[in-house]
Amino acid sequence: MFKIQNITTAAKQKQVLILPDGTSISFSIEYIPLQIGWFIREISYNDFVLNGVRISNSPNLLYQYRNQIPFGLACFSTIAEREPTLQEDFFSDASKLYILTEAEVADYARYLSGQV
Repeated sequence: MFKIQNITTAAKQKQVLILPDGTSISFSIEYIPLQIGWFIREISYNDFVLNGVRISNSPNLLYQYRNQIPFGLACFSTIAEREPTLQEDFFSDASKLYILTEAEVADYARYLSGQV
């Protein structure tokens, strides 16, 4: 699990994230005040593109795509009952985003299926 660094308080942000195998993910997020939350504007990896997903606390926001991409995206907040709803949540580390490795995605899938 690798924490996504350098998320600021800017409403629109874009980063290129490098996976352990050297491939890259184009990742852009946006804070939408009227929705009171952060959204994935776009994640692209090779031919895979995902747009418009709300970022919420989850061990793997991208679980349903586990057969299409070799990574996952986890979000955790330090205050258990609160989602990342403030513009400064990622900057202040009140919430954190992580890229999951392929092995971690597989471990989570086994956990959900009761094999762990």
